[in-house]
Amino acid sequence: MRRAVLAGALITAALAAVGCGGDRAAAPAATPAGPRLSSGLARTLQAGFAAEVADAGIPGASAAIVFPDGRVWSGAAGAAVLTPRTAMTPRTSFSFDSVTKIATAALALRLTEQRRLRLDDPIRRWYPAWRGDPKATIRDLLGHTSGLGDPPGPFFERLVRFPRRRVTPSDAVRATPRPGGRTTEAEYSNTGFILAGIILARAAGEPVATAMRRDLFGAPGGDGLALQPADRPQPPRVHPYFYPHGGSDPVDASHGGPFIPSRAWAGAASTAGALAGDVPSLARWAHALLGGHVLRAASLREMTRFRPGAFWNGYGLGLARSAVDGHVMWGHGGDGLGTHTELWHLPREDVTVAVSWNDDDLEDDAPFVPTLLRAVLGRAGAPAR
Repeated sequence: MRRAVLAGALITAALAAVGCGGDRAAAPAATPAGPRLSSGLARTLQAGFAAEVADAGIPGASAAIVFPDGRVWSGAAGAAVLTPRTAMTPRTSFSFDSVTKIATAALALRLTEQRRLRLDDPIRRWYPAWRGDPKATIRDLLGHTSGLGDPPGPFFERLVRFPRRRVTPSDAVRATPRPGGRTTEAEYSNTGFILAGIILARAAGEPVATAMRRDLFGAPGGDGLALQPADRPQPPRVHPYFYPHGGSDPVDASHGGPFIPSRAWAGAASTAGALAGDVPSLARWAHALLGGHVLRAASLREMTRFRPGAFWNGYGLGLARSAVDGHVMWGHGGDGLGTHTELWHLPREDVTVAVSWNDDDLEDDAPFVPTLLRAVLGRAGAPAR
């Protein structure tokens, strides 16, 4: 899996410088002898996860797996805060960074179900200041084909230097260069999802956080999620760590406030990367969504029409396609300032896994997701077809 960053390579340069409504979708059936959670498997998962977190040399991590019968394994290892040292727990809240895009796309589909929006509406219908291709649509924003890029490095430098600033989604859109032409393959753009959030708020007639709370987060796990900065993640909150001075000198990116990592970062990330909460809640909610229990079947099919591009095997609407050992996965990775999340649902096996950690160096080449899934599915298990 390739890296899914909040600001792409620009962040690296900057840091170096400083059940809901709707019909139930038809969920893919689990294998006849689907994976089950047992006390022995739970011990194996925790021991293996703790060993890998220690071996990775990161402060800490939290993980959760949802099984086909709805049972949840959750585990944690290491530290949520280094000074004073505070243990990581499954209740620790993280910023989920670009995993937010799943929720943003799901809200767009919910609004289309309510006939408040159409995926093929031109962007300029909802956002007259659009300077790109006049034929670009909401679908293009959600699929990374609108031609938008992201702000230059100095924009992100200011977020790090002035963490308590009030930054709005419009600030991020204005800082982004003029869009190019529409693309046939997905070309990753956080600004596209930030602009999509501005449009969704107009279509819903209310803040996006309010619409998500009412129309999406009634599913299991949703009460543990919060779209910052309108909502605040529940304590205890993780402290993210990044390394502007080198790999042996972690710097705490939090600033003592209620946001992860900061008000400025959450305000800029918005509907591209500001969803937060505890990892088991994220896994449970995604299991319901991607298992077909939140949106209508036609809406879930729209999200899973994958095309080439982005960082994975394919990209749909706010949703990536990847695989482990031949097992197909739908989900997203998220990489922000001192945090990283991997969230993946296996549609054939009806298993969902989520892992978050508070370290800026270890990215999506971490072994956590593959190792956890191999323990659950068995290394010799037949891949999904």
